[in-house]
Amino acid sequence: MNELNDIPQPDPAWDYYITWHKLFKAKSHLDKLIKYVGQFEEGESAIDEQIESDLILVIRHLEDVLPKIETE
Repeated sequence: MNELNDIPQPDPAWDYYITWHKLFKAKSHLDKLIKYVGQFEEGESAIDEQIESDLILVIRHLEDVLPKIETE
């Protein structure tokens, strides 16, 4: 798991711990993607494919949080 920095980590017994964990996982992937994109100046199809693949993963993590939020 990524370094937490200034992000408070809730107690695993708290109601929103699973939601927090899923959001943090999505954030970790997004942070990684931002660092990846930041190293390129010119576009290439291989880079675009990697960006798309990583974004799909981030979106899936966020979609996994939605049902929990909608039912609360």
